[in-house]
Amino acid sequence: MTRFISNRFEVKIKSRNQILNDVIKHGKKHPKDWKAVIGKDNTKLSNDYYIFNPKIGVFLLKEYQKNPFEVKGIGGKIARRVDEDIDAKVSKYSNNFGIIQGDYKKIVKNLEKGVKAKEIMDSAVKGKKNLGLRIPIRGHASSSKDIFNDLNNNYSKSQKNIDRKFEDIASEDGLYSSYS
Repeated sequence: MTRFISNRFEVKIKSRNQILNDVIKHGKKHPKDWKAVIGKDNTKLSNDYYIFNPKIGVFLLKEYQKNPFEVKGIGGKIARRVDEDIDAKVSKYSNNFGIIQGDYKKIVKNLEKGVKAKEIMDSAVKGKKNLGLRIPIRGHASSSKDIFNDLNNNYSKSQKNIDRKFEDIASEDGLYSSYS
């Protein structure tokens, strides 16, 4: 089983956007070697993302679609490192992933100037001129159930704290209530 090396630090639980901003901030200093493991926690009804870099550590983001217009979630940095074997597993069963940032005003301004939507997207994908979309974090991701279960079943104290807080938020929003 993969073990997180946490060095016994207390996880700071943050909102979905705060976690993504933290990852992007770290990505500016360390743009390479990012990995992600993506899966569904069927007991909590969440989509889970383990995002990590060997120089930064492991972030866990748990989220759900509250309605068609809003995604809610929380997470935190759960470890300073992860065993090397997970890196090899993710690379073996990987696809590409990225975190996309958009400046809607800049996109609209460029579209009004006659810049085609395809050019805006291609520029972001290729990492060229910022036309309103950028992808500051890129890497390899795996949606392998085995790798996800290996990470998810680790049950570190940090993961348990995030799970508890997620259940509180999801319960308040009625995620666990049946339809009547």
